[in-house]
Amino acid sequence: MKLVKIIMLLYVMIYLTCNVSAFDNEFVNGSVYFNDRKCTVYDAELKVGEPATIKAVVYLKKNVDVSTALSASGWGYKNVNQPFEVIKGPSEFTDTAREFGHNAGETVTFEWIVQPTDKAAGWTIPLNIAFTFYDRDEGEGYPFSFTAASILVPDEHYSGPTRTTTVPSSTDQSPSQGSPGFGVAGALLGILLVVMARRN
Repeated sequence: MKLVKIIMLLYVMIYLTCNVSAFDNEFVNGSVYFNDRKCTVYDAELKVGEPATIKAVVYLKKNVDVSTALSASGWGYKNVNQPFEVIKGPSEFTDTAREFGHNAGETVTFEWIVQPTDKAAGWTIPLNIAFTFYDRDEGEGYPFSFTAASILVPDEHYSGPTRTTTVPSSTDQSPSQGSPGFGVAGALLGILLVVMARRN
């Protein structure tokens, strides 16, 4: 019975992993990037104060208003001691950035430069991104969220150069699609098999 539960859990994890970047529905399609790597990134590492870029590119299929926000698992939105802070971007950490009034066929881009704070030192923290796509024609909002990167933050301070970037304006090009996660799914399967072999 335990084996069946483990297998079912594994299937759920693989499903979620493989579909985490399936950023394609009837309203929009798009991609999220962590330091130019398509999300979700599972092996990210940043020192305290080391900057990284989170970018979301959203192509509108309908007349949709887009809201988005960054957060960290385990820290509430209202917690003043967040493990990350925004150096530059359309919103502060946990605050909402919005792009309203765009129409079908347009692309909207959100880009933040973030860095871990001292609160993150010694932890591995999932950095999440949440969206709400508000269909103006139907008058309804549709939420969507996932982990952009799981970030290991060693108890060390960054001493390198400051990373800078410019936030691009909206364009009319559709973002490329991808399906990361199969390597992660394989790693999860390998870990599960090792655990099961040790129990036997």
